[in-house]
Amino acid sequence: MNNPSDQEKPRSVAVIGAGGTIAALAETRADFATYQGGALTTGELLDWLRPELDDVALTEPVDFAGETGGCRTLRDYHAMSTLVDERLEHADAVVVLCGTRALEELAYWLDLTVRSPKPVVVTGSLRPWQAFGSDGQANLYNAVVLAASGRTTGFGTVVMLNDRILAAREATKASTFRLDAYESREWGVLGTIDGANIRLLRAPARRRRHGTPRWHTPFDLSTVAATELPRTEIAYSYVDASGDAIAAFAAAGARGIVIAGDPSDRQGPAVKDAIVGGAVIVAANRNIAGAVYETGVPGIISAEDLRPQKARLLLTLGLAMTGDLDLLRSWFQEFGVPEFG
Repeated sequence: MNNPSDQEKPRSVAVIGAGGTIAALAETRADFATYQGGALTTGELLDWLRPELDDVALTEPVDFAGETGGCRTLRDYHAMSTLVDERLEHADAVVVLCGTRALEELAYWLDLTVRSPKPVVVTGSLRPWQAFGSDGQANLYNAVVLAASGRTTGFGTVVMLNDRILAAREATKASTFRLDAYESREWGVLGTIDGANIRLLRAPARRRRHGTPRWHTPFDLSTVAATELPRTEIAYSYVDASGDAIAAFAAAGARGIVIAGDPSDRQGPAVKDAIVGGAVIVAANRNIAGAVYETGVPGIISAEDLRPQKARLLLTLGLAMTGDLDLLRSWFQEFGVPEFG
């Protein structure tokens, strides 16, 4: 257990706001689902939590606009990773605020690309800032508490929502409106925040593999321009699904395609044609739990239990760095599905 009040304050926790429900205002406090997103600046959110927040850390507000006004494109993600690393050159930790729709993908992107081992905590909310029972205020406060504690140094990026700490690789949104929307499926949370007490009961397997406090990543975005990120897509599999979407993605220039679920009989030929055309295919599990393993089919990489939307991010970064299929496959094993031991 850890009490941040018992430790020396960190020099700085940079809080980067990228809009979303946590920065939203509704017309009335009873509006839970209808509101104006991004109405509050990051500084206004932090000021709302004072003076209590000042007992936790020295916070620096940063408003992130990106190309789209938030984190809606991979170019935005590229810019956010660069910004986080820049802030970590001087700050002891970073907290990133964004909408919960994109939160799991942004968190995993940061997990793969931020090169500093310092704590990065991503949070958001399911209700606007001033609504009855809003989770935004507690989530932001607890995210700063966690970041300032330094407890997740070397953990990569973690997600903090509803008093629970989740690994970025495993966190996924399981509900549209419930405050406990984010979960880690069959692997469980890393820990919890109970008032002043931070409980960490396990560490991400990737941290154990590389040791403390190293958090290795081969995906150095300083070597890849945002405009050079390759096009990748996801094709969903279902009963009697046609191969038209896969063929269209390949024809449009997609360098990689993630197949969510076992390809249908009609999708099979399109998958083979895409591979012949030079596209890399990743097989991902569309179910809530379980894994898809290597089948030995040339040109197909297994994502095991990595969610399709996250497998696409890893595929995008991998293809931006190499065209070597064996190296891509090794990166999926090391960074997509790291194991203990």
